[in-house]
Amino acid sequence: MSCACRSLFIIMRYLLNSGEMKQMDKNTMEYFGIPSPVLMERAALCVFYQMQRLCDKKGRILVICGAGNNGGDGLALARLLFLDGYPVSIYLPVRDKMTKETKAQYETVKKYGISFTENLGEYDVIVDALFGIGLSRPLEGIFKELIMWCNRQDALRIAVDMPSGISADTGALLGEAFQADLTVTFGFAKVGQMLYPGAEYCGKVITGDIGIDEKSILGEKPKVLSMEDKDIKPMFPARKKDSNKGSYGKVLVIAGSDKMAGAAYFSAKAAYLSGCGLVQAFTPKANRDILLTMLPEALVTDYDSDHLDISLLREKMEWADVILIGPGLGTGEGAKVLVEEVLKREDKPLVMDADALNILSFEMELFRQSKAPIIVTPHLGEMSRLTGAKIPEIKERILHVAGEFAEKYGVLCVLKDSRTVIGTKKGLYLNISGCSGMASGGSGDVLAGFIAGLLAQNMSIEDGAVLGTFIHGRAGEKAALKKGEASMTARDILEEIGNVIKENCMVKNVQTHNDRSEENGRIR
Repeated sequence: MSCACRSLFIIMRYLLNSGEMKQMDKNTMEYFGIPSPVLMERAALCVFYQMQRLCDKKGRILVICGAGNNGGDGLALARLLFLDGYPVSIYLPVRDKMTKETKAQYETVKKYGISFTENLGEYDVIVDALFGIGLSRPLEGIFKELIMWCNRQDALRIAVDMPSGISADTGALLGEAFQADLTVTFGFAKVGQMLYPGAEYCGKVITGDIGIDEKSILGEKPKVLSMEDKDIKPMFPARKKDSNKGSYGKVLVIAGSDKMAGAAYFSAKAAYLSGCGLVQAFTPKANRDILLTMLPEALVTDYDSDHLDISLLREKMEWADVILIGPGLGTGEGAKVLVEEVLKREDKPLVMDADALNILSFEMELFRQSKAPIIVTPHLGEMSRLTGAKIPEIKERILHVAGEFAEKYGVLCVLKDSRTVIGTKKGLYLNISGCSGMASGGSGDVLAGFIAGLLAQNMSIEDGAVLGTFIHGRAGEKAALKKGEASMTARDILEEIGNVIKENCMVKNVQTHNDRSEENGRIR
């Protein structure tokens, strides 16, 4: 295991909650001396530039403004649109209790003679500048009715910073919410824009530069990170020209039960696709011929389910650099012995998935006793069994649940859902790749195997889990483009992993040694 790579957490982007973003605003204004009206003007410009790209000057535009600073952004935007020749009207549901900055924008637009409307009619574009990230309670009364009206209109809908009615912290629906086609947010994307249902209400999210960036953090760093395509190449394990299969690590996949070889196949194949050098499946005898046929590249060690040879298992664990256990394993007595024996290893990273987690849900103290670096990869049902919490409760607090579990048991937790959350010792990671087509049998086996393969190439458990989850999601997206989200399978995800790696990691226009030699005239 000789490959090395930078820490992913150096290069990823932050996702902020409302409190963190408000602190960044404050730091920018008070420490760096950038006045609030300047930030407001820049926010309006960010939305204005997007609307110039999208909107016809013949189309009627309605900007709905609240009393807070989000409303001030909307008023400034209306002025910019008016001065550029757009037919724009402003609707203010309330005109009292405006912030100082919003009141100033209000007085300015009145002097320009921009139209204020009291009667809502037909519009081609509706802009929501009611609440932004500041809303923390359900919409009620006239505001709820207003948002419901907006959603009924046949118009392009644009949200300023955050659709009204969506929690910036959790993505939760606060009674009713503006259904945006486009959300232009400022400085940093928000957690609630990436978690469902918020992600669905935001439409496309564009982050505008208003002069608030990482320099504005000053104190404690934001808690949630997210990966982008540009992060794949610097993180992916490098390949050396002078290398062999032993250079890229060895994975032991303990998976499958009698005549249930599919999970072992998916995990072992995915480990190979990560670039891992050698993969060995430890599986019941009934699966041997099936695996050798489906995946001849893999080594296969079979065992008698009724008379498990512990010495054989220990020999294979000694051989491996990384151990994956659980996919398709079952929860019988033999499987329990396997899980308990694996947890005795202290010197190798362990990836624990599926039935290994179901077994551990009855013996949680085994987590505390193990000193090995451990990654657990539960879906919501498995997490419910591990924690005793109900699935809706986990979904509602998915970031906190993953982080709390990781801290409590000293493991790295890859909590799988429509948005997978990774709880680590370094912080929280929210994965934004993937699609609904990945909610099918075998997809989790592929993820566990792919992560294990990355770890075998000397990646830390943090970086391997984050990178593996992101690439796995991108492969799922590519599979959906070819097969459709309803018809894609785990095998389709496998087939796209190599394409994701190739597109993001391959050096373009690389010449071979012979090509260069021919150009230089040394080979005739």
